[in-house]
Amino acid sequence: MRNITFLRSKSASLFLIFLTLFLFQTKVCLSEIPENYNRIFAYSDCSISNQNLEIILNEVKKNNKDAINSLVDCLKMDRKLIFNASIIDASQFQYASEILRQDKNFINRIIKVSPDVLNFIPEKLKLDKEFIKNATYLNRDALKYADLKLLNNKIFMKEMIILDSRNYIYASERIKNMPEIAEIAFKDDGTLLEYATDNIKNSKSLVTIAVKSDSSSIKYANEILQKDRKFKKISNNKTSIKSQESLKKFLQNDYIDNYQEKNVGLVLRNRMKFFGDSDNKIVDRNYITKWQKFIKYDDKNNLVEETRLVSDDSHNYPNSWKEDFKKYPQLIEKVENFFRKRQVDQSTIENLSTTYFWKVKTKPLTLVFNLYLLRDSKDDDLGSKFSNITSLTAIAQKHGNNWKMTVIEVIFDSEVKVDVSFEEGHKKFYLWDLYKVNEKDRNPKIIFKTEEPFKNFFEVFEEQNNGKYKMIYRVNPLE
Repeated sequence: MRNITFLRSKSASLFLIFLTLFLFQTKVCLSEIPENYNRIFAYSDCSISNQNLEIILNEVKKNNKDAINSLVDCLKMDRKLIFNASIIDASQFQYASEILRQDKNFINRIIKVSPDVLNFIPEKLKLDKEFIKNATYLNRDALKYADLKLLNNKIFMKEMIILDSRNYIYASERIKNMPEIAEIAFKDDGTLLEYATDNIKNSKSLVTIAVKSDSSSIKYANEILQKDRKFKKISNNKTSIKSQESLKKFLQNDYIDNYQEKNVGLVLRNRMKFFGDSDNKIVDRNYITKWQKFIKYDDKNNLVEETRLVSDDSHNYPNSWKEDFKKYPQLIEKVENFFRKRQVDQSTIENLSTTYFWKVKTKPLTLVFNLYLLRDSKDDDLGSKFSNITSLTAIAQKHGNNWKMTVIEVIFDSEVKVDVSFEEGHKKFYLWDLYKVNEKDRNPKIIFKTEEPFKNFFEVFEEQNNGKYKMIYRVNPLE
């Protein structure tokens, strides 16, 4: 910095004013500034090293709400900085430059990892039909951030509820109160009656539709209809599990070993104990992943080691999932259209692999499957902690030439944070077994094993009156 000669004169106040004006006009490189974050806020040549990027992001992690707002304008245009800050704390996005806040592609990158950023986008985008619709493909609950005017738009909301009945939850009260809209939602998921207006809950015809779809929805109708004998009769579901306690005992007795004497404790075992060798199994194979270490140079030209989750392509099954599904061409078309409508590219669809594909029952033909693809993250700014994943776990039931599909879990070509605390890097639904209450049970239940960090859960799904499946029970069997 150039030398300054201060005039010794009239007042300290004049000196302070002069010094302040001078410093704000002088650009100081971040690397020359001591580790004092307040100074980084004030002075910058807009060239951020990785070290100084980490200083700012650490302030974001400390919940410093001025971490981005107090930076000079040119830093608020730094894509890497704003991207990473918004992932840590979505509210920081509101302080980004207007250029970035209007950039739909940039926002979509963030939505894949931090959907709460939608709460801080410009109001103009919250009214943008196509943008909000596309956002729901990246995050299923994106509509809750949309402008109320959009949620009150009948044409738009009807389209969105046809696309995903769950969107009924976010519709305006006026839209929810429309019988034709409620009927669309209830035919797919009767439990959406919970979110309906009192007028809809008082409607015998609409409550009938809801209860036929899911018998448990009767509890959301008005009190008079709940006591109606007609609805008690309708609500006799196909369910044959009368006691969740007996189901819990079954899961613990048949799928758990106790190795206390070997200091191991309780462990899961006997996957597919009852249906493992049956004709129900069409395809059952592992999609093999591994943690791979690699070396790269940091911004100081030092070698650093990182670990990334990758697909072990040399051991994974090479056939396309379509080869596994070739006996069911209409189902192939159903799955392809499901992905295409949500803007998943054809190359990704073609490269999906079947991890399991099982027949649940013959009448009506019901299949459960998972399609999966793991690739390196497409976003360099995310680093090795994220992988690009596409996955669909679903139960499909055939009616005539049409297939009705219950989506258990889906990831649309998204960046997912991976962690060694999960068996295969992130939460997945593993088909564990089918279950019948007794030999006469024609409605096999589907048992999935799911994970949370260092925990395993059994989730049991059962067919409802509308042919869709619903989770009826969840338990950590090792507790």
